[in-house]
Amino acid sequence: MNKFKSTKHIYSVKVKLIAIPLIIVFAAILGIGGISSYLTRSSMLDQMRQNGLERTAEIANQIAKSTTSVTVIDEMIEDRIRAIGRNVITHQDNLSNEFLMQIAKDLDADEINVYNENGEIIFSNLAEENVGWIAPETHFAQLLLRENKGELMEEIRESTIDSNYYKYGYLKSERGQVVQVGIIANRIQELSGRLSHQNLVEELAKEDSIVYALFIDKNLKAVAHSNRDRIGVELTDEGSKIAAVDGREYTSEFDYDIEKVRVYDVLMPVMLDGEHIGAINIGLSMDRIHGAIQKNFFMIAVIGIVFFLILGFVLFMVCNNIVKTLNVTKEHLNLTASGDFTFEVSEKHLSKKDELGEIANAIKNMQRSIKGMIQSIANTSQQVASSSEELTATSQQSAVAADEVAKTIETIARGANDQAKDTGNGVKYIQELGKLIETDQLHIHDLNLSANEVTKLKDEGFEILKDLVEKTNINNGSIQEVQEIIVNTNESAEKIESASQMIKNIAEQTNLLALNAAIEAARAGEAGRGFAVVAEEIRKLAEQSNTFTEEIATIIKELTDKTGHAVGTMQEVGRTVASQTASVESTNTKFRGIDSAIEKMKQIILEINQSGRAMEGKKEEIIAVIQNLSTISQENAAGTEEASASVQEQTASMEEIANASYTLAQLAEEMQESIARFKC
Repeated sequence: MNKFKSTKHIYSVKVKLIAIPLIIVFAAILGIGGISSYLTRSSMLDQMRQNGLERTAEIANQIAKSTTSVTVIDEMIEDRIRAIGRNVITHQDNLSNEFLMQIAKDLDADEINVYNENGEIIFSNLAEENVGWIAPETHFAQLLLRENKGELMEEIRESTIDSNYYKYGYLKSERGQVVQVGIIANRIQELSGRLSHQNLVEELAKEDSIVYALFIDKNLKAVAHSNRDRIGVELTDEGSKIAAVDGREYTSEFDYDIEKVRVYDVLMPVMLDGEHIGAINIGLSMDRIHGAIQKNFFMIAVIGIVFFLILGFVLFMVCNNIVKTLNVTKEHLNLTASGDFTFEVSEKHLSKKDELGEIANAIKNMQRSIKGMIQSIANTSQQVASSSEELTATSQQSAVAADEVAKTIETIARGANDQAKDTGNGVKYIQELGKLIETDQLHIHDLNLSANEVTKLKDEGFEILKDLVEKTNINNGSIQEVQEIIVNTNESAEKIESASQMIKNIAEQTNLLALNAAIEAARAGEAGRGFAVVAEEIRKLAEQSNTFTEEIATIIKELTDKTGHAVGTMQEVGRTVASQTASVESTNTKFRGIDSAIEKMKQIILEINQSGRAMEGKKEEIIAVIQNLSTISQENAAGTEEASASVQEQTASMEEIANASYTLAQLAEEMQESIARFKC
């Protein structure tokens, strides 16, 4: 349980509203600090690179100028030496030690010596020290004597006799003598020392921002270095090659292991009179950059922590207020979920102008809407229950009516079947009547033959007449039976017509009931839509029943007309048969006077022949009528069977409607019970 509460506390809105912004702010502070440090470092590195390049360019220019200055001074001294030497050569015929002393004094020369072809000093302004001294083979005087040159100039060097620095120059005369001129160059040597590469790099290294400084010649040798132990070291790094050999500037950043410090290395090529002579290399300390970055990060961290704490306090206060309001809202929603709408949202929360106030007003509006909805549903459920009860009663009435219709149709079907059977028997009787009529025709034919021989065959005539009387009686009985069958058929047709009218009345009543059911289903709304469909199907079946009854009525009317006509025909046949019977009886009574009445008998036989032909025609008409009547009876039987099936379907539909209305009533009751749980 405690674990659940702890987890719930972690995922609470209050924790999220406070923790997430603080985490984002903390990440933003870290990001800003990192980005600021990176940008500061990049900016300071760019500035250091720019300053380093400018500084090395300035130093390179200074080296070039210093070198040029020393060179110019050296050349000026050499020019002075040349002038003194040429002056001595010009007066070589008058050379003497005194002459050289005077020239040295006049031209401010410190030492003038004249060497013969063997390298021996023969004249000197310092005669006591120098005259007679023979120069060794490595001496410049000996070199000039051996070489085919006009002059040689020594670099400023320290004298082997005293501590002064001298600049010596040698000129060769046409006579093969060598004039040596020496000028003290202590100040020039001092100036050269101050302007030398080594002194320059050492002065540079004294600056706090410069860790080391060196000058690299084109052979990649450190000819001058702030660390004298590194003088003469051959360099192999890429930057030295690029600057000292290729003549391009180069910068890089690396750890200087000698002093265990991070430096920014800057190399700048040095040009002298347009000629590349090497490169100046300085290492700038990056401690200031690292200190600035740390200071910047520390300031951002302090400001961020202060802002973090202030933001945390503000978020805590705001979130605490929000969470309190949300808890009240949660309690209201829980009551709403339980169905209790009796509580009211406090005005304190409703009067708030922020989103929480909008939520409180929304809850209040929701309560009001749900109350109205529940009341509307309760009223609707009552209406649905009432409508379902009415629909159940209506469907039960329709089912009862449908049962009555089914019974009536069964009666009609039995009558139609009986009528079909009677009609079939009538056809058989008519066929027998046709055979009798054919036999009668044969008898009449025989009578015609016998009339010619009546005189000779009167005895036979008595027998024939007797047989004729019997046949006539039989014929009369058959005609009477046919007439009774036709009359019965006519009565059955009238019964069918009466039953059809009853079916029509029941169908109209069913149609009215279906209409009432549709109206009640429409009142029920969406819940009664299915009952409306069933009511529509019942109405269609009722209309079909009306259609069938109208067709049956039409057929029965035709059948009645034809049976009436058949009755009239049979009456006419009966009269004919009665007349025939009377004639036979008259013939029987007057047979003895047949001789005197033979002519009259022939006339009567002629009439009998005509009546027989007429009877033959009537026989065919009666057969056609009976066949039509049989067809109509079969159609009536089929129609009644279809009507019976339709009524059965209608009955089943009404049962479904009754079941559905009962189910609807149960649902309405359950809905009312559910609504009763709400407290409004």
